[in-house]
Order: sequence, then C-alpha cells, then structure tokens
Amino acid sequence: MKRIYIMAVTLLFFFPYLASGEEVNGGDEIKITDPRSVCLIVNRDSNEIRFLDLKTNKQIGKVFLGKWANPHMVAMTPDGRLAVTGGTRSNKAYIIDVATMKLIKTIPVDFGPEHLAITPDSRFYYQGNPDSDSVSVIDLVSLKKIKTIKGFAEPLNITFLPDGSKAYVGNYGAHWVGVIDVTRHELLKKIKIGDMPRVNKLDPKKYLSEIKGISNASITRDGRYLYAADGDLGVVGVIDTREDKVIKIIKVGADPWRAYPSHDGTKMVVVNNGDETISIIDIKGNKVVATLEAGPEMIGVNFSHDKAFVISRSSSFVYVYNLKTLRPAGRIKIGTNLELETAATDAQGEKMYLTSSRDNSVYVIDGKTNAVTRIANVGFYPWGSSILEGKDLYCH
Repeated sequence: MKRIYIMAVTLLFFFPYLASGEEVNGGDEIKITDPRSVCLIVNRDSNEIRFLDLKTNKQIGKVFLGKWANPHMVAMTPDGRLAVTGGTRSNKAYIIDVATMKLIKTIPVDFGPEHLAITPDSRFYYQGNPDSDSVSVIDLVSLKKIKTIKGFAEPLNITFLPDGSKAYVGNYGAHWVGVIDVTRHELLKKIKIGDMPRVNKLDPKKYLSEIKGISNASITRDGRYLYAADGDLGVVGVIDTREDKVIKIIKVGADPWRAYPSHDGTKMVVVNNGDETISIIDIKGNKVVATLEAGPEMIGVNFSHDKAFVISRSSSFVYVYNLKTLRPAGRIKIGTNLELETAATDAQGEKMYLTSSRDNSVYVIDGKTNAVTRIANVGFYPWGSSILEGKDLYCH
C-alpha cells in the first residue's frame, strides 16, 4: 500500500495534468514516471530524440521527428512534462510528451530554428531562428505559436531571468544583446557591448556577413549579472540585469565564443578560439585571474569537483583545469579522429554526458576520477544532450 501511495504522489507531482483525469495523447502508456531519470540526446542526421536512462546508461526509447528535421537542440520544460526541439531544415518546432515518449505537436516557425529556451514556469517556449533574425514564441498550454518577435541579428542563445520576467538574446550577427519583455513578448531594448570593428566600418558590404558577435549572454547563478562575450571585439561585457546596462568591459583572448559559469558561482570560464586559450574571470572582482593554454575549436565547458572540463571539438580531447589553483589539470583523450560536440552535467554535478557526432556515441565522464565510459550507437550524428535540473545545459 505504501508503494502505491508513493507512486501516486510522484505522478501527481511531475505530471499534474494527470490529476484532472485527462488522458495523455489518447491513453498512451506512461513509460517515464520521473523525468529527472533520463538524459535526452538530439540526433541531427537520424532526425530523432533518444532517451537514455541515467542509472543504467541504457537507451529506453526514441522519438522520430520526421524526414529532414535536422534537430539542433533539445530541452525539457522545468516541470518535466514536455521536451521541445527545433528542426533546422524543416523550419518547425516539435513538442514531445516525456511520460509517453510521443511526438504530440509539430508547429511551423521561421527559417533555420536552432537554439531555444523555456520560461521558468514552463509556460512559454522561445525558439531562436537565426536565418530569419527572429524568435518564435510558443504557448505550451495551447501548443500554438502566438507571436514572432522580429528585429534581431542572427539570434543564437536565449537566457531567461530566474523570475521569468525578461529574456536576453545573444546576436551573433551584431554586437548587442536583445532584451525581451516576456509579459508582452516584445523586444524592449538593445544593450550595446561595443562598436563595430574598424575594418567592418570601412567596407560594410564586404564584412557584414563575417561578423562574429555575441553567441550568448551567460547568467550568474544569482541571476544578477550577464556575461556576454563578443568574438570580433575580444571582450566580455558585464550587464547588470536590474538596469539592463553594461557596467564593465573585460578584455579576454581572441575570438571568445562564450562564458560558462562555475557551479559555485565565483567564476566565468571564457573559451577563446582565436588564440586557443581560456580566460578565467573572477566574478566578484570582474577581472581575468588566469589565462591558460587550451585546444582548437573549443565548443563547451562543464564543471565538476572544482574542475573545468573544456571540450575541444576537433582534437578529440577534453582539457581539464583546477579552478582552485587556476592551473591545468591534464587532458582526457576521448578517442581518435572524433568530432566532440556538447555535454550536459547531471544534477549531482558528478557525471558529464558528452556527445560525439562522428562515431555516433555518448561518452560519460566521471568528474571525480576523469574516467570515461562509452555508450555506442545512440543515433546518427548526436549533437547535444540535456538533463532536467542538470548543472550545465547549453548548446553550440
């Protein structure tokens, strides 16, 4: 009797819509009762989302999105009910019921949807469309697109404040961060990080398409500040979210991709692909406290046990740094001739689930020992992973 009661409470907590007696997707069988127990894998070439059990590392199911979908990123709603992804080639958003692992809705959006974010209350799904310079707003109650927000310049990653009142959009085709009023779903302000480089001003027609602007505005753990790396300018702009203005410009290495916040909230690690270094920023002092050699084509950073794990896509290595001593702590060779993509860290901060597109695998890295376990045949061209309540969730 006790077991039945516990299961009933669990179902009501994670899937409140079951309490009303409403059938899920026509009465489909519930296969996942705890959405925190799985890792989602987005596979670009097999046009699917795979579900991986975190305890057993076994694949428990997959959702085929349709031909030519080419999904780019996947995320679960904070309440664990739904998973969403955008199809870069199909120009559609896909809504998946997590409990049943069923595709329940396909919604047309703008051109080339890639990065996305979900409001903290699980109500709205913002889909960035860099090819059409827009953000599509999808209501996750009605499962309908309710608005298209225009006026961006190759929008990539989207960051919500913890209270969900505003969203910040990195514009890779410009040098500003867009501020969206979530109540009205309107572009409220453009926060300029710096001026256009001189060479672009001399010949805008020639260099406009080559702008390397801002891919992401990375938020501090307390939600007070944003750190926006600008590739062309070689700087990180610090934004105060209360006033929505830049309070400091920090010089880093060449062609910084983005900043990644450490789990303890004290540091930002910035990967500089132009000179193959990382810059470690002390958040309290807003200054670079270490510049360390790294690898080529750095695509992501994860954290575990006071260490930063920097993913080098084309080298097949993960570079490790001790955040206490601010010194290199070795390299992890994942394989040979691989293309490493991005990784998600579990909720405990212990393990990282690294996708590897060339050999269709996921590599599980133990953050304490640096030991690596391979999970093969997870789908064609795995591009990223996502874990509900995970510590490090990001995309390219």
